[in-house]
Amino acid sequence: MRVPVKVQVGAVVVLFVAALAALWATSASVLARERRRVSAGAVLARAGQRIAERGRGLLATSPHEFSVLNPGDWDDLDRRLGEETAHALAPFDGVEGGYFLRDHKRFLGAAFPTSPDQRASSNDRSRRGADGPPPREADLIEIQADAAIRLDRELLVVEVVPPSTVAIRTAPIVIDGRAVAATWTMTRLVDPLFLDRSMRGYQLSAVLALGGVALAMGLALGLSRTVSRQAVERDRLQGELRRSERLAALGKLLAGVAHEVRNPLAGIRSTVQLWQRGIGPDAESFTDLFSEVDRLDGIVGRLLHFSRADAQDLALGDVNAVVAECARLARGPAESQGVSVVVELAFSLPPVAIAPPALVQVFRNLTTNALHAMPGGGVLRLTTIVDPVRKTVDVSVADTGPGLDGETISHLFEPFYTTKAGGTGLGLAIAREIALAHRGDLRATNRTDRTGAVFTLSLPVASQGKVQ
Repeated sequence: MRVPVKVQVGAVVVLFVAALAALWATSASVLARERRRVSAGAVLARAGQRIAERGRGLLATSPHEFSVLNPGDWDDLDRRLGEETAHALAPFDGVEGGYFLRDHKRFLGAAFPTSPDQRASSNDRSRRGADGPPPREADLIEIQADAAIRLDRELLVVEVVPPSTVAIRTAPIVIDGRAVAATWTMTRLVDPLFLDRSMRGYQLSAVLALGGVALAMGLALGLSRTVSRQAVERDRLQGELRRSERLAALGKLLAGVAHEVRNPLAGIRSTVQLWQRGIGPDAESFTDLFSEVDRLDGIVGRLLHFSRADAQDLALGDVNAVVAECARLARGPAESQGVSVVVELAFSLPPVAIAPPALVQVFRNLTTNALHAMPGGGVLRLTTIVDPVRKTVDVSVADTGPGLDGETISHLFEPFYTTKAGGTGLGLAIAREIALAHRGDLRATNRTDRTGAVFTLSLPVASQGKVQ
């Protein structure tokens, strides 16, 4: 069963939205961690100061030598300092800390958010207290705390302790002018759990995005196939439409033929009847007979032009050359009736597939009609331009005659429709058929700048220099 296009598009949108959401959430987490890393020094300093403030009193009331304390006293001091440390670190997420006694190399009052399996083992508790620093960082913290006591100043260090990167701050606690202990605070700038979550987030967003891309590519491929099928169907329908238009034109043509042929046939019949009665034949009757026969031959010849208008062999040619030749042929009749011929040719016209003899017939018909519209003189203008939007070469034949009324424009290209006495009405019908055979169009309008009519032949530009 074929999945509807709307459903496919919806699935692509959902996948991309989900990928963006996963990427945003992961990136927000990374940015938060980076902000925490930048501000780690200030956070650890505030946390260490709170630890020192809360634990200084307990350390001050205990014997400075601490050697007189029994194991129970050590445990009690460790517990009480641990409570103070926990209260001090409560506002600081992800910060752990405690105290270090220099003389006894002993950690007391540690509080931290690490998991239980990271705490000191039972073998280390005698030196580090019940809840000493995490074992991986314990040695580094001890070194930093001892250095802070010896140098009597705060120290901040960022070290990689696989698999984490940690920031450690140590500061001495001075009682009665003597540094007896140091506070330590630590935060994990990058920890394995965070890296795993970030990696999973990026992987999820990548998988969703790749899924969306794959689905979009499939959708695009399906749409391209649909467009190709529609293009083929469109060409087929356009061909059928042209055939339908041609059949409709031929239907009108047959009706016109019946009317046009009857007149010369009636003349021939009358002449033959006179001969049958013994009147003639004489020179005048022969002349009338030949005239009617020539009239029939002209009608048949124009009909052949009409029926063969789409049988031309098209090849790439120069439209400007055809227009220039037609302008040259029109100059003689134009000058005899006081009409000026103006030619405006665009430079570097793109290639167009044409049949030059057929186009000469079109332009000769248009220039002849234009001259008939200007018996008292005027201007006949032939122009070529390129329409970049429609991708066509347009050839215009404009006159300064009286123009066309609405009724004439609506029937102008119908076979046997004419406004001229003695006209056959096939010239413009044949011209339009030739335009259709060139895959172009012939249209007529009235001029907007002054009185007069303009006929425009539009021819499609050849695709990549090839005949379409």
